[in-house]
Amino acid sequence: MTSAPPPAREDRDQRERDGGLGTAALALGLLAVGTCWLGWPGLVLGLLGVVVGFIGSRRAFHDRHRSGAMSLSGFVLALIGLVVGAWLVVPGLLGIGTFGEGLTLDECMAQAQGQQEERMCASQHLDEYRARYGDPGGTGG
Repeated sequence: MTSAPPPAREDRDQRERDGGLGTAALALGLLAVGTCWLGWPGLVLGLLGVVVGFIGSRRAFHDRHRSGAMSLSGFVLALIGLVVGAWLVVPGLLGIGTFGEGLTLDECMAQAQGQQEERMCASQHLDEYRARYGDPGGTGG
């Protein structure tokens, strides 16, 4: 029986050097896509994955001995997670969410769970709100 000779030291060092960023980018990309529907986790993991994937892809582009496939895959997946996470988070941060759309003022106020959602109802149904409760921005009197 003949056995294959152990890989040369340079080959082992090369494999060890290539695995780090590509694996990290792919793992972060998969986690970002898997959690993007939750908002913040997809946004944060996507941002980290995009950075790590970009660095790994850039290094692979400049070194012909490296394969940048895992880094590039991680970059693309993380970018998808980042975009979907941002699409869910940004409207809430800007106060332009869709809570209460398609409802009457009464239905919207009944479903509101807090002052922020009540304010969203009032802004969406401003004319009806003013007719019932007066001008919310005006002086009382």
